[in-house]
Amino acid sequence: MQVEDIQLASALSLAIDESCDIKHTAQVTLFVRYMSSQGSKEELLGLLPLSGQTRGEDIANSVQKCLEDNRIDINIVSIATDGDRSMTGIHRGVTSILQKKINHEILTFHCIIHQEVLSAQTFPAEIAEVMILEEGKWLQKFNFMVDTTMKLNELNLKLQGKGNPAYALLEEVSFTKKKLLLFVEDMESGKLLHFKNLKQYRDETNATIDTNYFSITLKNMKNGFAERFEQFKTNKSTLAFIVNPLNTNTNEINIEPFGIDAGSLQMQLLDLKTKDLWCGKFIELKNKLEELEVQKCMHIAQHKWTALKEIPRVEALIFGAWNSVPECYSEVKKLVYGVLTIFVSTYSCERAFSCMNVIKSKVRSQITNKNLESCLKLKTTSYNPELIKLSEGMKSQCFH
Repeated sequence: MQVEDIQLASALSLAIDESCDIKHTAQVTLFVRYMSSQGSKEELLGLLPLSGQTRGEDIANSVQKCLEDNRIDINIVSIATDGDRSMTGIHRGVTSILQKKINHEILTFHCIIHQEVLSAQTFPAEIAEVMILEEGKWLQKFNFMVDTTMKLNELNLKLQGKGNPAYALLEEVSFTKKKLLLFVEDMESGKLLHFKNLKQYRDETNATIDTNYFSITLKNMKNGFAERFEQFKTNKSTLAFIVNPLNTNTNEINIEPFGIDAGSLQMQLLDLKTKDLWCGKFIELKNKLEELEVQKCMHIAQHKWTALKEIPRVEALIFGAWNSVPECYSEVKKLVYGVLTIFVSTYSCERAFSCMNVIKSKVRSQITNKNLESCLKLKTTSYNPELIKLSEGMKSQCFH
């Protein structure tokens, strides 16, 4: 049923990552996100072992073979990778090779979580050195790093997990860039309103804080965010269309990866904007999303993590609104459903590798690649097996 649903999907996106198992076999996780009648689904299509080299060509050929073996049309909207050269190389990277074979533009994303981590690596190099804890200058840097890392961890947690559409993650990154600008101003003023540990150290020791040094570090971090997330900013209008169709200019949308007729999209969107009935749907959607954010903030403030997991997914609310729009707006819906398939991180791949290391461990190191793939699919799937139907199709064995 899983593969059949993927075969019928009008659009799909891929998340690809590579790691080694305990036997040093290179394993490529290939996740597919696609639209079903219930909304977007995310499944592990294959765990692809590679022998010998793991060049971009090898990974791309393995991915293409997996799609062909499952009779899945290579109708790819986007690809997310970990940003390694074998994945993103201009000529021999996985994304460039697949794009040539597909013969249309693909949205490519370097995992947003990796980008955030790389952007954060702007701390001065000497902070990582082992130094005497009594040294005042180093203690300043240590407390600054603690304060800054705590704030970056907040972003890192928000970027993880499933059910977060690309536009929502992009908003979190944009908010962080603005916060960094605020932190620079706070540091330059010397008030340290947002640096609790550094301020406490100053108050307890009467030390003179090198605010200029830390301001430069924060500016470098802000510039790192701006540079690394430029790719997401370029596609901002496309990603945000799913929640803000009434205020979007179609000329700002990149429709090439979605296989949409530009003229039909413009006419259908114009018609949609003039109908109060459908306009009301998206006003209602925004209200629901606002209520959802309020609930999230309340649960986080009260540390109600179980309740936080039980609130509706953002993607489910968005899909529900668009699913009620009639098929006469087919091109508009095709764009929306395509955007909802987009991966902006390889979180699912990383999570699968963690599961892989538990399944194929020191005590089960001889498990075959085929059995490992089957176990991993069972662990990561969102499908519930129809046990009664499966058992009816099996032949019973009689013992004498």
